[in-house]
Amino acid sequence: MPECPHCKKVVDGNELRKQFSIKAYRLCPSCGSPFTVDLATRHRQVIALVIAIISLVLTLGLYFQGTDWLIPAIISYVVLGLFIYWGNKRVVFVPYGKKKLQN
Repeated sequence: MPECPHCKKVVDGNELRKQFSIKAYRLCPSCGSPFTVDLATRHRQVIALVIAIISLVLTLGLYFQGTDWLIPAIISYVVLGLFIYWGNKRVVFVPYGKKKLQN
């Protein structure tokens, strides 16, 4: 599990869900310091979004074109699920700040 870059305590995902916000950072439940995810995690999020859009297109093809699209749609959702699982294991939190985000 990822840990706070300030106090090094493990950050529980349930605590972060309670902080729903459109801000680019979250606050550590233990020390209250702001943090965000690293650049590699942001890249994985973009890749997951692209896979999700492909899955949606294949699902729409299944709906409008028939069962010929069933196997590719199922495969795309399995790939999406595995990619999200793999990506969640590699999340790294970094301190929030303009200088930290540019690196």
